[in-house]
Amino acid sequence: MTKLIMIMIDGVSAKHFAQHRKYLPNLDLLAQQGLQVTQGVTPEMAGVSMPGRTSIITGTPPAEHGIYANRIYDRQAGLFRWAHGYDVRCKTLPQLAKEQGLRIANIGYGMPRPEDCHVYMGPWWADDMLLRARDNAPCRADQHWLKAGATYDPDNQLGDLFANHTVQPPVRPNKAKDVSERLQLGLLADNQMLEIGAALACSKKPPDLLLMELGMPDYYMHKYGQFSDYADFSLRHADAMIGVLRERLRQANKLHEYHLMILSDHGHCALNQGVYINNILDPSTQWSGEGSVLHVVRKDAQHEHEVTNILAHHSIERWHDTHIPEDMRSTLMTFVAPQDSDMSFENSPQGYTDIMGPSKYRSNHGLRPGRTEDFRFCICHGSSISPQTVDRALTIQVAPTMAKILGITTPWQVPALL
Repeated sequence: MTKLIMIMIDGVSAKHFAQHRKYLPNLDLLAQQGLQVTQGVTPEMAGVSMPGRTSIITGTPPAEHGIYANRIYDRQAGLFRWAHGYDVRCKTLPQLAKEQGLRIANIGYGMPRPEDCHVYMGPWWADDMLLRARDNAPCRADQHWLKAGATYDPDNQLGDLFANHTVQPPVRPNKAKDVSERLQLGLLADNQMLEIGAALACSKKPPDLLLMELGMPDYYMHKYGQFSDYADFSLRHADAMIGVLRERLRQANKLHEYHLMILSDHGHCALNQGVYINNILDPSTQWSGEGSVLHVVRKDAQHEHEVTNILAHHSIERWHDTHIPEDMRSTLMTFVAPQDSDMSFENSPQGYTDIMGPSKYRSNHGLRPGRTEDFRFCICHGSSISPQTVDRALTIQVAPTMAKILGITTPWQVPALL
């Protein structure tokens, strides 16, 4: 058995990595020495954060694991709400590994459940899920996100690290005074979370599987654009953090013990045109926009016909629903933006009655299926992996690959990349 550290860097496509890798010395070296998926890992439909994070640790597609969007429809509550780890319908890699005797740590990676880990620290952005839920009305997902955002440390490993000043507890970016400060604190939080994970890996009770993420590239791309200098800086910062992790392991003589799986949950693209669905559909129609993907609650056949015709008038296309769990397909309809468009389905600014206008983001995800900007970068590195490339891989191959490295058995039928 080999130990494994998985790090998800939010929002980085294979295309984006290829264009920037000359400025990313740590990731570039790992890609040269290990396995690289050159054209990328296939995106989910919709290609957004929660489905991507979940597919990485389940080896199953959204129709099976149940996280088909960032916001899923809760029939009991009668609303769209933020998906969480307790919505996942199948066993995850952390759960299977723990059942088979491995030690699991999760430091900041979204979607695992705390009880499936020996050490758990929720993502710093979990506060966002609670704040956003309260934009409209709190729902039962709040309680799950409170749990997912907490720290579970039954052996006091984290407590000892903090008490010894080996690492610092992470800051809370949501406490920032403005967006600029929030983005700076987000970089610090990413840094602190990675240092905590590195300290655990170098401790006397190291995890066999350590899950982490660096989330700030996604935030900077949203705010300033995918190819802005700020977004470029955030990616260089993530690369530097990978270097810090490897140096911590080297200093503790642990580098040879761990394999690394480094990849992203989705890509990014300029989606500058906001399409204000609340100014198109009847107010009684419930919907949720996921970038260029739109989910609408279906009342009946007549309603489906009316909504489809209204959206088609704006070149918004009815799509198949095979990414949605089968028991939800009679409830939800899926629509997508036209081919190669820059539409982002959103609510209008307050008091704005036009159908279209500027998007609230400079860059976004949730692209219409088939766009190359949505295929994600992926690198696997370790002592047992010779330099090699794979043109393209399925998302559902990632978890089987990690399981093979860890030496655990799983129910997944898709072959590993190795």
